[in-house]
Amino acid sequence: MLSTAAGLDAGGVAILNSALPSMGAQFGTSAQTLSWAVSGYALAFAGLLLCGGAMADRLRRRQVLVWGLAMIAAGGVLAFTAPVFWLILVGRILQGIGAAITMPAATALLTSVYPDDPMRSRALGVFSSAQAGCYAAGLVVGGLITTALGWRWVFALQVLVAMLTAAAALRWLPVTARQCQQRVDRVGAGALVTAITLVILAADMASRDNGAGLAAAMLVIAASAGYLWWRRSRADGEQASLLDPAMLRLGSVRTAAVAACVFFFCVTGSLFLLPLYLQQVRGMSAASSGLAILPVSLAVSATALLAGRLMKTRGPRVLLTLGIPLTAGGVLLWCTAETHSPYLGGILAGLIITGIGQGLTFPAVIAIGLQDVPDAAHGMASAITVTALQIGSAIGPTVLAGIAQSTAVTADGGLSLTGYHLAFAVAAATLVLIAVPVVARLPKRPAQ
Repeated sequence: MLSTAAGLDAGGVAILNSALPSMGAQFGTSAQTLSWAVSGYALAFAGLLLCGGAMADRLRRRQVLVWGLAMIAAGGVLAFTAPVFWLILVGRILQGIGAAITMPAATALLTSVYPDDPMRSRALGVFSSAQAGCYAAGLVVGGLITTALGWRWVFALQVLVAMLTAAAALRWLPVTARQCQQRVDRVGAGALVTAITLVILAADMASRDNGAGLAAAMLVIAASAGYLWWRRSRADGEQASLLDPAMLRLGSVRTAAVAACVFFFCVTGSLFLLPLYLQQVRGMSAASSGLAILPVSLAVSATALLAGRLMKTRGPRVLLTLGIPLTAGGVLLWCTAETHSPYLGGILAGLIITGIGQGLTFPAVIAIGLQDVPDAAHGMASAITVTALQIGSAIGPTVLAGIAQSTAVTADGGLSLTGYHLAFAVAAATLVLIAVPVVARLPKRPAQ
């Protein structure tokens, strides 16, 4: 049940990927505007995830979980009935808010239901594997539903799953006590959420024509909001800060945050564009494109099973050193794909290689984010890493779509092959140029 709640995030992103080209064709939206069906969700998730964690600590967790699931269902209903694209965007933002509330509550409930090892470790393993499985299933199911019934029914499935999970939670999950009575500093929390949101919006504006000035203004306001949060978090008072700034002084936490952000910028942005290429350039159906992308998820799942063992013997630094270049190399291979290139060439090879890289990189990033962090602060450290990856997920699709759109477009307004190649190259180069130097500064640690 808790795995299903968490899987609504991973599966919800994947199931929509194959439906996006059909949605864009119906409403006549550009690729960059269409990207906000992904970026809007991630923006809300990133901006409010820390708030969701605070709610899970200060309110009854089962109640918080049900609230989040209800929000996901409400967003799905709005998107299902939307007569215009901007209402789909509103629905996706509501779903992002729901996911930001659901994920911390589901994780916290898991540790409450399974308080002791080895059951807790086994439950966490199932919890993580289920998310990978939901992503793989979402790629296929989204394409099949879109081809058979239309893209709206993708949202109908999300509504059904969210409602059934909420009902099951009310029936079988225990009612837990509040874990923390200290109130959160609402002004500081609002300032931090504002700063995160404006950074994401500024990245989008910077990638648009004549948007540099507005992007600069947004960054100035974001910096001011960030400074307000920092000052209030250092002040002594009865209210708790949403994020302890001392956590950001830990090198491992900063490294994990930067690596997670740029990694998901590359991965989420590239996997947003790939279904568009397969359907608009190669003429695949939604179902066929979903099946075509499935190897990346299978490669991630298979590699992740080995990554845990490798991390014990080699340490997370080695996994990142291997995983980041593989992820970038796989994306770069898509630059060789032409209109009639065989699928079994650069496309499939890139999917498998980048999938292996993702399977190595993601668990290593999470592990590094917890190094040098006291056990009592593991929840906050994990929240920082997940917030950073959601920021990358929000920025990647809209920025890379803007880059692809900056070149010549096709007669029907779609992206050109040159635009796809340029975006894939920028994604791979950004990952290597930023993440590799950051990882190289990590100390060599003995295997654990």
